[in-house]
Amino acid sequence: MKRLFAFIGKAALAFAGAVVLFFAASSFVWVGLPSYYAGNYQKGLVKQYRALQNSDPDTPKILVLGDSCMAFSVDSAQLSALTGMPCYTLGMQGGMGKEYIFELAKPYINEGDIVVNPFTGYSSFWYGADLILLSLENEPDLYFDFLLRHPLSALSRLKDRCAKKVTEFLKGNMTEPEGNDFYKADAFDETGNMTYFRPRGRYTQSLEASDPRSFWVGMYSDLDISRVNAFTRFCEKRGAAFLLTSAAVYDAKVTNTEEELAAFEAWFRSVFDAPLICEKWSDGFYAKGYMYDTAIHMNSYGMELYTQNLYEDLLPYLGQA
Repeated sequence: MKRLFAFIGKAALAFAGAVVLFFAASSFVWVGLPSYYAGNYQKGLVKQYRALQNSDPDTPKILVLGDSCMAFSVDSAQLSALTGMPCYTLGMQGGMGKEYIFELAKPYINEGDIVVNPFTGYSSFWYGADLILLSLENEPDLYFDFLLRHPLSALSRLKDRCAKKVTEFLKGNMTEPEGNDFYKADAFDETGNMTYFRPRGRYTQSLEASDPRSFWVGMYSDLDISRVNAFTRFCEKRGAAFLLTSAAVYDAKVTNTEEELAAFEAWFRSVFDAPLICEKWSDGFYAKGYMYDTAIHMNSYGMELYTQNLYEDLLPYLGQA
């Protein structure tokens, strides 16, 4: 029996040592080797975070949380000019998961802040590690924070990402080939605001091929609703207001009748504690001339209009900041 326990102990130590060695080697590759993904679209999140990190905690601000839908529709510079308040955005892609975006935001939510989420759903306790790791490459503070908080999520994608980076490094390929015109880090200014000009009509084919969108009573789980409501309470405890609004979507892709939308909106207002600040859910539906490459991405004209509309919906709350 003693031999069995000794064997189990040695095996456990060996396993723990292997895990530590793996994370040490992977971490060296991911934050120690020269950046391969410096030009990647996901790096826009780091720009957003650094801007938020450097914000004045004693000055009330507007913080808009979301995903790519938000990144393509909210102009933080325009919103700041309209409101007279510092404005920040945080969120780059839905595949990262809202848990991570809300988690990143929490330390910087302070008294008098207005936090807004153009709502596109929520996936409780889920982290899109692949996209998160892309953002955090060569960002040691953010990387190790994510690694310590969510080691299993990191483990799920770290091996493949590091293997890719090492392979390209050994080939002498020091920079990832750029994506198309706007899916790259340079599409964002130093604050993470998307400033790349997106004209009308460039991606009509991919826009029309986008998936249909529909809304129905009960489409969000009780768990997801409870997580969003918990974030509402967190903001309230910090002296901040948390608000929800409808996210931008191409109107031709919405399949609901007016009656179905009315029922959905009534249900939405009843289950979420945060106010829904748009007059009606369909305020987030926009014509083709304002959309870009997908049913939830706006061109530059759409971004300007959505930001103006968001400002008008925020007016009743601005005096409370």
